[in-house]
Amino acid sequence: MIEGILEYLANNPPGAWAGPLLGVIAFGETLFPPIPGDIIFIVMSGWAVSGGLTIIMATIYGVTGCFLASCVLFYVGYKPGRQFVEGWLKRKVEPERVDRAKSLIADRGPLILAVSRFIPGVRSLLVFMAGSSGMRFALAAIPLAFSAAAWYLLLSIAGSIFGSNIQTAEGFMKHFEIWLWIILAVVFLILLVTRIRMRKERR
Repeated sequence: MIEGILEYLANNPPGAWAGPLLGVIAFGETLFPPIPGDIIFIVMSGWAVSGGLTIIMATIYGVTGCFLASCVLFYVGYKPGRQFVEGWLKRKVEPERVDRAKSLIADRGPLILAVSRFIPGVRSLLVFMAGSSGMRFALAAIPLAFSAAAWYLLLSIAGSIFGSNIQTAEGFMKHFEIWLWIILAVVFLILLVTRIRMRKERR
């Protein structure tokens, strides 16, 4: 299937629908994380940019699709997801622990959502959990838009550099995610050490 798509891209110039298609790809990848949307977006944005679409417009289409899907995830988390947390989860886990987790997301949710697109594997789950925590959408909207804008700007730039070469796109995402996990691990260790020191000073 991917080979067929690449062959089509090689033999056909992008049309007016190339931009909206980027939005559809971003929407699908955000709503259904198993879809390798990031790689497809890089390849398709490279193809679209080669036909005259600007990086900014590619980013806007990506942000629009991602933000709309994030709204769906947030709503699902806020309605049925909240019922799931209040019902089944509280029967399996101590209610106090569930309440603490919800409180943490509610308090620091905007910061978490602002970097959510850069956290592999759980980016969509974080939006769902923010909704189920009871966070108001007004607080979530700007961080979600910021995260989507930063992420899809990065992917659009990558697309303009690598073009529609899927091997290069896959290599970029693989190395990028490795470095992301390293950075996240370092940040976590720094926060952990800082917290331990603060506790010792209080004693």
